Amino acid sequence: MARDESAANERRATPLLARRVPLWMLVLVFNVSLILIVAVAALARSAEKHGALGVAAAQIAEIPDTIGDWWKGAAPFSTPPYAKLPAGFRRNAARSFVDPGYALITPYDTQRGRATVQLIRLSDGRILKEWLPDVAAINARSRFHSAIVDLNRDKSVDRMRPMHPMLLANGDLLIHDNTPLSRIDGCGRPRWVIDGIFHHSLERAADGSLWIPYRLARSNVPGVGAKFADEALAQVDEKGRLIRVERLIDILDRNDLGGLWRGRPYEEDPFHLNDIEPVLTTGPYWQRGDVILSLRNMSLIALYRPSTGRILWTRAGPWSAQHDVSILDDHRIMVFDNHVRWGVAGRRVDGNSRLLIYDLATDKVSSPLAATFAVRGITTATQGRATPLPNGDVMVEETERGQLMRIAPDGSLRWRYVSADPSGRRLWLSWSRYLDPGDPGVRSAVEAATAREQCT
Repeated sequence: MARDESAANERRATPLLARRVPLWMLVLVFNVSLILIVAVAALARSAEKHGALGVAAAQIAEIPDTIGDWWKGAAPFSTPPYAKLPAGFRRNAARSFVDPGYALITPYDTQRGRATVQLIRLSDGRILKEWLPDVAAINARSRFHSAIVDLNRDKSVDRMRPMHPMLLANGDLLIHDNTPLSRIDGCGRPRWVIDGIFHHSLERAADGSLWIPYRLARSNVPGVGAKFADEALAQVDEKGRLIRVERLIDILDRNDLGGLWRGRPYEEDPFHLNDIEPVLTTGPYWQRGDVILSLRNMSLIALYRPSTGRILWTRAGPWSAQHDVSILDDHRIMVFDNHVRWGVAGRRVDGNSRLLIYDLATDKVSSPLAATFAVRGITTATQGRATPLPNGDVMVEETERGQLMRIAPDGSLRWRYVSADPSGRRLWLSWSRYLDPGDPGVRSAVEAATAREQCT
């Protein structure tokens, strides 16, 4: 009896967390935890089939990503190694060339804790106009719900980075970032919003309409996870009307190409449609109204005719995980090739990224700026842009390292813009756009900025 009383007194005196735990209890807790983890993973993989329980499981599964995002912070800092450089625009003093055009860029302002859209004059790098999108007002108009993106969590004002913004004739902007597509005025206020998940390129077709990649908020493909990226081609107009949404899966199946993704191991993002390039003039290999599609995760480029629903040709490689297809003339296209290799070590660039020219007439691929890309170490595992310019130059965006450059045919640098904080730490860009000197949007934006538009 005395021994039992002594043991009881010892238990009361021992702190709770310092008491011995029976082995059977540890084994039980481990097994129960393992079962719960497996159950949550199974429910999250097909959350929509399990109602509220599935939604809860998906939210639990996202906790590690949410913590990781919080830990990294909102600013899109580049990952070293890279040389620290002062931020801003610099011309190559060794050359007399003066760029008559303008660029629409999307630097992240670390002091204000948000991305901006800036119109810069490329003759001297002067910022002529800046837009600060009212992200909260844009998000407030959205009604879609998706495991792919949560606007309040993922696209708040400090995290939304306008991608490939388009300047309209009256000085308004079209913006998106895996978010609704919105038209904002000079003060950043939304004029209209098209709800949904719009992403990557925004390009104008010959008829004035706009093509942009789109993701369905929820996929109805049997057996896929809640985050399965069910891609589509969206066509809209400047008045905020959604003209069409055509699923990529339907296009591939209709053209007997469904095996390109159904025959591969399952992944959440099998296509990654990142560019829809409209064909503006008829030539021997395409017609006005066609579009060229870039599917990063298939390393595939395809020519598609929306008027008939037919894919006219496809080619996979030699590009790998490419972005940004541009039409050079009636038989050649230019491809920004990220030159990524997937393997046990993860996704990484094989040496450096590349600029490739594919000639449909000869079925040959060349790389005229190979030496320049290698010497300058132009490397971006994802994103990246290359805009051909009228005199044979090309504007290249090294997205992940925050550089925008104009490169001459001989490989020399005309000018360079660097996105960085005051200490020289690089920050991602988000698909810059070159604007010609006579662009009416430039005139409207400059006039509004000169008149010091009232924004309240």
